[in-house]
Amino acid sequence: MRLAIASAVTLFLLFGMLFSVMFVFAYFYGYLNAYLLIALTLIANFVLWLVSPSIADLIYRWVYRVRWISLSELEKLSPTAAEVIEKVCKTYGFKIPKLGIIPDRNPNAFTYGSGRWNARIIATEGIFEYLDDNEIASVYAHELGHIKNRDFIIMTVASVILQLLYELYVIFKNASTSGSGKRKGGAALIAVISYIFYIIAQYIVLYLSRVREYYADEFAARHTHANYLSSALIKIAYGILANPDNVRLVESTKFIGIMNFKAAKSIGMVYYNCEKLNDFEPLAKALLFDIHNPWASVYELSSTHPLTGKRIKRLCKLSPKPLFNFEMLERKYRIDKKLLWKNFFRDVAVLFLPFAAAALYVPVYLYLVYSGLIEFSLFNFIGAGLAILGAFILIKTLYRYPSRKGAEKTRVIELMGNVYASPVRGKYAELNGVLVGRGIPGYIFSEDMLMEDETGLIYLNYESWLPVLGNILFALRKVNKLIGKGIRVKGWFLRGLSQEMVVDVMEVEGERIRGFTKFGGVIGGCILLVIGAALLLI
Repeated sequence: MRLAIASAVTLFLLFGMLFSVMFVFAYFYGYLNAYLLIALTLIANFVLWLVSPSIADLIYRWVYRVRWISLSELEKLSPTAAEVIEKVCKTYGFKIPKLGIIPDRNPNAFTYGSGRWNARIIATEGIFEYLDDNEIASVYAHELGHIKNRDFIIMTVASVILQLLYELYVIFKNASTSGSGKRKGGAALIAVISYIFYIIAQYIVLYLSRVREYYADEFAARHTHANYLSSALIKIAYGILANPDNVRLVESTKFIGIMNFKAAKSIGMVYYNCEKLNDFEPLAKALLFDIHNPWASVYELSSTHPLTGKRIKRLCKLSPKPLFNFEMLERKYRIDKKLLWKNFFRDVAVLFLPFAAAALYVPVYLYLVYSGLIEFSLFNFIGAGLAILGAFILIKTLYRYPSRKGAEKTRVIELMGNVYASPVRGKYAELNGVLVGRGIPGYIFSEDMLMEDETGLIYLNYESWLPVLGNILFALRKVNKLIGKGIRVKGWFLRGLSQEMVVDVMEVEGERIRGFTKFGGVIGGCILLVIGAALLLI
């Protein structure tokens, strides 16, 4: 769930899963019967739901040094937030939540509890550093929305259903091995169905979590202003980007945090670029990727909260004077949805081609042997397999890193605003700027770098000709010497949840440095082809 849904729910999930495994173990070895297994699961989860807020209090006090404050203390930090809390609690008839602050510059806020009666809201110091008074109030209103909508209880029930589906799978799987006749076959069928439903239910729970986020956003928009939460989400993403050396809280709560960490870095970087230009239209254009690009929808399937672009678009619909006019932007840039989907299906086909080939090769080869069309030969079997795999790796590499001819001279902000960008097929481009740091700040083994042009920042993904060891040596010996120097780089721009430029060639003050990402894929594919062909000739 995210921290905004409740850390108590997270603790509940973790402990609940632990107890489920223990109960399933006890059932499997005959210490429990099926009825007692389910009953104990329900009782354990109910108890955990009641006590998890107290457990969470201890964890946040010991690990993150949370400081509990009164409403009057919060009023000194954000008068509007205190006013919103008091007004909302009075309107909906629940007491003011317990309030806490964590000394962490990464902007974050979350709520947890068993229900309205014992809710807590905690914010980091980063919230008060990066957001203005109205934006802080909108974040608190969002958390109050989770309390008002009883998201603690809803998500707890959903997680219990998940656990029970898995336990039913174990029960009937065990019955299928110990039963006889139709009873045995029926148990096996129910076990399979239970496991399938368990897999599907995980995605349903994630979808439910995203829906609850939308409800909390709308609640915040009603009690503050939609534009305040929109700008707060963007600034929170920037705050996470601006504190790369202090990500313990964000990383430890990446499945429940206020934003997906990777997505936050991407949006934060675009915001930084736009703020530098004092032009925020490219940010809105970059958010269109979240709304229209099919790859964004794929990433969202496994996310506990909606993509930022989708959240902001919904919030903009709730404002008479929206922060971004998405309808105007979509008319202006005329997004070709057919082209987006055509590119997507082509990407998917190329991405899974080697796996499909590997999966089909063995049964097809054995069928040909069985049919008498060919004679079985171990050398031929292995050789043909390696040759096919090498060919598809070669195809995939050439697709991902297309021709170097005609590198388009462009700027960072223009690449990041490309709605048609793909995580599978790169766009060959040329950038000019300055190397400003390592890809992972402070990490001496980071061979990747961060560059800046007049429009903003982007990550450079470098690969040495000697995998692993070459990268380490480049990171230790070269990167520090390059930082602060002017750079002209040609490479392939890729965008998924985050954005990067895969280095083909860098020119740093007259020194030419080549990246070998494409070369490695081509050589690897060719080596497999040659080995496969050699085995076929034996």
